[in-house]
Amino acid sequence: MRNSLLLRCVLLACCLLPSAACRLHSQTRVVIVSGLGGEPAYGAAFAAESEALATALHDRFGIPDANISWYGEDSVGHTAHYRGESTKPNIEKAIMAIAAHAESASQFVLVLIGHGAGEGPDTRISIPGPDLDARDFARLLAAFPTQRVAFINLTSASGDMIPTVAAANRVVITATKTAYERNESHFGAYFIDAFTKDGADADKDGRVSLLEAFRYAQLETKRFYENGSLLQSEHAQLADDGTKEGSAAPTGRAGDGALARRFFLDGAKVATLAAGSDPKLSALYSEEFALQEQVDSVRARKGQLAADAYDAALEPLLISLARKAHEIRALEGRQ
Repeated sequence: MRNSLLLRCVLLACCLLPSAACRLHSQTRVVIVSGLGGEPAYGAAFAAESEALATALHDRFGIPDANISWYGEDSVGHTAHYRGESTKPNIEKAIMAIAAHAESASQFVLVLIGHGAGEGPDTRISIPGPDLDARDFARLLAAFPTQRVAFINLTSASGDMIPTVAAANRVVITATKTAYERNESHFGAYFIDAFTKDGADADKDGRVSLLEAFRYAQLETKRFYENGSLLQSEHAQLADDGTKEGSAAPTGRAGDGALARRFFLDGAKVATLAAGSDPKLSALYSEEFALQEQVDSVRARKGQLAADAYDAALEPLLISLARKAHEIRALEGRQ
């Protein structure tokens, strides 16, 4: 009976492979917006963080330079990823152009770096000229109805954006819990460190999910305040279950964190494996992704199933997932 159930689960995973592979191999496009520094030190820091992230996205995660756009203060040094001043018209034009040509299964990531202010739907990032607020971002992100979207607001006072910007199939991360946490935010720098440095890959699978980056930045932020004997004045939030509330402790299973745990920025890198020298490895990643989707689906229905039925549905999937991870590690020489 158990072998029969396992076989059915494996067959179901195979049926899901085409759609899972499509999501995994789809292109990722990123827009980074750094706002006004107000002081030279802040302006330099925001520019350095933006360029460090853009460089890592290309060098470490295989995203083409053409898919990475950084808009910042006009006074910053112009690099390969700099596309112009971070004005409202420039940002809106760039995002809408991406949306107009985005594949249905692609990923879009919007990162905000800088100072924030305002409350509720008026919460905004400070940029040259008129600011962009939460309502503006909700409108712009609505142009991606089928794509997976990540809205990462690393500014101070960013937490109030969640009720306005959160939506289905969207990861929203804010550096603070509310707009009243207005002091300088350190979470953003650590979040970028998760992609530019080693240490955030908690499950040692060679990739960094948005959930792993969030947890890494949370831990480092907490350590910063503790080491300085300071009262922590920022509490990052993550929302990705379609509700209008964020969580400071997303589990990555049911509820907040489930989508972020499967949201990776290196879709193009895996796509290269599929078309290049190691299609077998790419196929294994696709199969692993499909199995994980099924595990998440079963866990989401835990409250609707009897205990025995839940265990019977989940156990074979977890076994298959473990075997698939073992195959991947063996092929990559990570045993």
